[in-house]
Amino acid sequence: MARSNQQPAESVPYCRLPDFGQIDFKAAVSKLSQLEIQSEKNERRFIKLIVGGLVGAVLVVIFVQVGLSLFHRWQEQHLIRKAGAYISGGDSNAAALSARRALQINPRSVEATRVMAQIAELSDGHAALEWRRKVCELEPRNTNDALALIRTALRLNDLPTAEKTLNDLEPKANHIAAYHAASGRLAEMKKDIPGAERHWTKANEIEPDNTAYQFQLAVVQLETNDQSKRESARQVLEHLRTDPKQRAAATRTLIIDELARNLSMDRVPLLASELQNYREALFSDRLLYLEILKRRRDSKFTNYLDTLKQDSKSNPTDLASLLSWMTNNEMSPEVIEFSKTLPPESLAIWPVPLSLTEAYVKLNDWPALERFAKSTEWAAFDFLRHAYLCRALRSQEKKLAADEEWLAAQRECSTNPRALLSLADITATWGWENETLDLLWTLSKIEDTKLEALQTLYQHYKKLGDTAGLYRTLRRLVEALPSDLALQNNLAQISLLLGTDSERARKVAAEINGKDPRNGAYASTYAFSLYTNGDVGGALEAMDKLSADQLREPSVAAYYGIVLVAAGQREKARQYLRRAAETKLLPEEKALVAKAESTLQ
Repeated sequence: MARSNQQPAESVPYCRLPDFGQIDFKAAVSKLSQLEIQSEKNERRFIKLIVGGLVGAVLVVIFVQVGLSLFHRWQEQHLIRKAGAYISGGDSNAAALSARRALQINPRSVEATRVMAQIAELSDGHAALEWRRKVCELEPRNTNDALALIRTALRLNDLPTAEKTLNDLEPKANHIAAYHAASGRLAEMKKDIPGAERHWTKANEIEPDNTAYQFQLAVVQLETNDQSKRESARQVLEHLRTDPKQRAAATRTLIIDELARNLSMDRVPLLASELQNYREALFSDRLLYLEILKRRRDSKFTNYLDTLKQDSKSNPTDLASLLSWMTNNEMSPEVIEFSKTLPPESLAIWPVPLSLTEAYVKLNDWPALERFAKSTEWAAFDFLRHAYLCRALRSQEKKLAADEEWLAAQRECSTNPRALLSLADITATWGWENETLDLLWTLSKIEDTKLEALQTLYQHYKKLGDTAGLYRTLRRLVEALPSDLALQNNLAQISLLLGTDSERARKVAAEINGKDPRNGAYASTYAFSLYTNGDVGGALEAMDKLSADQLREPSVAAYYGIVLVAAGQREKARQYLRRAAETKLLPEEKALVAKAESTLQ
């Protein structure tokens, strides 16, 4: 057989195809479904773990925040309770530290701010006023906090703040006894005895068992000219002498009243002796007894004075009070001699240096005052030392040195408005008018002292009869207290007298009179505005609406007399123009009255 030249074909491996007919499709599908389900379960489990972790983290954050908040709240309250306990124990420094830590935790803590106000009232009254203001800012609708602010302002003689806060409370607080008590005290300080009596009477009606209100009403009624009210007041005070809480104040008031009216000088020493033996008696009560012994030229006076000298040596406040009493009772030489027996450290503690300084001033011993002022330091009151040194140098005609000390005095208190105010007060008592006015106008530009300075300026210009000064001051006062109708009325009146901005003054006078047409001061200003505009009939009609008693008020009678003369009712005008002489008139008012009187000749 012939051999072939072709190569054999390459062998192909054997591959057996699956037998699809033998596969369990149902089982496979089931298995796949189980795998898918398991996968979904795993995914859901994973998602749950992630979500759970996130929720857990959020809850942890929330719990931490809430926990911290609760802890801080607990810590704040704990510190406030500690501060209250420290105050009760008399440790104001520790109380202040706790309250300040509470404020660091929560700067808007009303309770901690109230505690700071209480602490400040124990030492620095003006700081207390600022803390009270802050409390009212944090809780503006709290009547009790507003009343606390008013009481603090009254104690510090800040009448504008007290009056504004009271006006903001009215009428919602009209049913509260404390509101009428504060209003009564403000009226007393403004010499408004009828207003004070009205408010103290209302306070007594609301709280008839409050002996403090009974006492205050009795004190006010002693100032009236109604003999029956005065006798009733004395009976109330006699009854209050049996009350342990009021006995000292009631006895003290009876003594002062009897001394002022020379009612029963035989009883006064007995009352004074009883008063000083009360456990709650003040050192001033002992000085009152000393005053009575001196007035009666009692042989016990010298021995009792020596007793007070010894007892006061350990208390700077009592020592200063005794030195001041002696100086005011023409015993300045004795003050200087007594001071030589005291250790130097006693003379260096405030307010002893000031009392001793006043003795040198009383004696006009300027070289001695200069030596004393140069050899001592008055700590926070060193500005007063410079002022007194300035006075001593001026009195010795050492002008250059005096000017340097005056600049030093101003420099020492330039950052302390209250110190500036004290400096203004003392220069006013010395009759240093230019320096006083400069200081007051400086203070009028500082928010904390603006109202007090302007009120003082108003009284100063009123006393001097300086109409232009009054106008300048009233403009600033009205800007500061735009809702005060009395101030607006006074500004309108002064403007009309000076002929300055008369049209606006007439508009304001009409608006104010429309709000309270029965007010004598408002009606007279409105009538005057009509009179200056040529409407004599309208002026007469406005004033005729007032009662007879109102028209007889000297300040109102002056304007009524002027209007009557202009209306041709000269005979009727006489009695009212005569009454005008019973009050202090401004120069322009005097000229108007004089002109009206000249037509009656």
